[in-house]
Amino acid sequence: MKRNLKFLIAVMVFLFSYQFSNGQDREAEEKIVPKKQLISLQKSLLIPGWGQIAEKRYVEGALFLSAEIFCVYKILSYNHKGNYYYERYKKADNVTDAVRYRELTERYDTQRNKFFLAAAGTWVFNLLDIYLIVKSKERKKRNFNLKLENYENKTLVFTIFYSF
Repeated sequence: MKRNLKFLIAVMVFLFSYQFSNGQDREAEEKIVPKKQLISLQKSLLIPGWGQIAEKRYVEGALFLSAEIFCVYKILSYNHKGNYYYERYKKADNVTDAVRYRELTERYDTQRNKFFLAAAGTWVFNLLDIYLIVKSKERKKRNFNLKLENYENKTLVFTIFYSF
């Protein structure tokens, strides 16, 4: 019994020390490797409007986000209505009701598909907008510099610097 207890304690100490040393290695690795931040284009790819808000274009971001939320709401609403009338169509006991429920199902499915298209269009315009914002920001970083320096009080140095 004592031998089993000693063995169990030895295993627990080994596992604890192994886990503790691995935890320190992971912390050191996390400190060395910086975490990547999402750029504005990636943010807008995930959630329309998020990139514009990150670029401090709050009105555009709110418009894209609200348009996408509205489209998703309408998609879910029309999908629910279409499913409701489809269930009623399957349970209809006469032809007149079946035809009417089938037409309603098709109408709501068509409306749902239009909002799918609108949501995709909003997402595409959102990405195009944030792409143009990022590109215009990058263009602003390009610059042209001229420098005139006196080097060791003997030589005059003229430098042209262009970044693109």
